[in-house]
Amino acid sequence: MQKLMMRYLLISTFFCLFLSCKSYQIPDAVEVENTLPVVQNQYFSDASLDYVYKTHIEIYGNDMSGIFIVKRMNDSIHRMVLTTDFGNKLLDFEISKNTFKVNYVFDKLDKKIILNTLRDDFRTLLQVNNKVLKKYNRNNETIYRTENNQYYYIDLITNNLNKIIKTNKRKEKVIFTFNSKKTTFAENISIQHHNIKLKIEFNQIIN
Repeated sequence: MQKLMMRYLLISTFFCLFLSCKSYQIPDAVEVENTLPVVQNQYFSDASLDYVYKTHIEIYGNDMSGIFIVKRMNDSIHRMVLTTDFGNKLLDFEISKNTFKVNYVFDKLDKKIILNTLRDDFRTLLQVNNKVLKKYNRNNETIYRTENNQYYYIDLITNNLNKIIKTNKRKEKVIFTFNSKKTTFAENISIQHHNIKLKIEFNQIIN
């Protein structure tokens, strides 16, 4: 009985170690040689533009709608402001790859877990240049794995960035989806979390 128990424990330990070491796999993708040092997200890259979207946020049971404005301040920093439809400010952040400044946050959102999650989401959404670690091909897509276990999906026909998937090494954590007619501007964007109750949708405001 003792030997049987020991064998069971050894098998269980080995199985757990195997699962913990297994990395995220892209279905039907084939790894190929990479020659691209960085992959770009150009949707918020033009410093001469104000990017304006109608935005809806579902976060931990709370629904908020408003106007989202993004401005690229320089090569590394973006500033973003979220207001209600009546102009009351909800968020005012400045963010780069290594910095995060809160100029203002609405009381209901002023919680560490929410701010950290929004910081990480907006950092992924706005960062222009991303160092490539690996490259994959799948049907009409090229997929680049970058730092922090992020995967950038480029459509080979349009050359547009269609999707970014953030993983926790083994599973999908956050999916960013882009609907765009050109490589430099996305008309519709969604951010969907798998492990928490958070979804953000952006829809272009046409003047």
